[in-house]
Amino acid sequence: MILIFLRLIIFLLLTLALLPFQFIIVFFIKHYTYVIPYFYHKICRRIFGIKIKTFGKVSINLPNLLISNHASYLDIIILGSLFKTSFVAKKEISKWPLFGILAKLQNTIFIDRRISSLKNQENKIMKHLNKKKNLVIFPEGTSSDGNRVLPFKSSLFNIFEKNLNTKISIQTITIVYKKINGIPMNRTERKNITWHSNMDLVPNMLNVLKKLSIEVEIIFNEEFLPNKEYDRKKLALYCWEKINYNLINSLYRK
Repeated sequence: MILIFLRLIIFLLLTLALLPFQFIIVFFIKHYTYVIPYFYHKICRRIFGIKIKTFGKVSINLPNLLISNHASYLDIIILGSLFKTSFVAKKEISKWPLFGILAKLQNTIFIDRRISSLKNQENKIMKHLNKKKNLVIFPEGTSSDGNRVLPFKSSLFNIFEKNLNTKISIQTITIVYKKINGIPMNRTERKNITWHSNMDLVPNMLNVLKKLSIEVEIIFNEEFLPNKEYDRKKLALYCWEKINYNLINSLYRK
């Protein structure tokens, strides 16, 4: 209980201390928007006791659209601590207390899942990528239990059908939750540590905070430029297969 209390206090103090500075940067010094979130996530990673083992590295070629599986809110802290980036998230998150503000201050692109909003969604993503930035999307559309990769929603790949000559590279990332307190997780433990299936946020976060450490593997595949042979459905399936292959291999590797 003491560990949970200390971690929460440090997290809240850190967040409240950095918020005013990030507000100023976002509105007045936009070129440095990603600096504070990058170091903020690095510190949060330590607060939550997250240890990361990486295979490969993020591409230096920009713009870069990073495609990842999604199992927890911790994914944001983990990826955000490894490279400077923004994320794509459902618009409902923008209204969440505190976390909505944090997401906005990291230039998160909020999308509406309605078909009528697809064009606006594509424009937001292209506008961001045209600035030569990294952008992470979670095409599952929700979070899984960490034991599998859910089917990808192909609508997020529509920008490549509409912009056939684009020079935007794609890089897949696999997030694998491996160990708790240095001991390999089984399927049930992984299901309890990740956040999915309408789980309540607060009990899950308290469960995470009481663990001394959580070890995660991050697997980067080489980036590639999509060609005209791939429509959005083929591209979504291709990325899913790469991520799913890495997840299965990692789960069976001690």
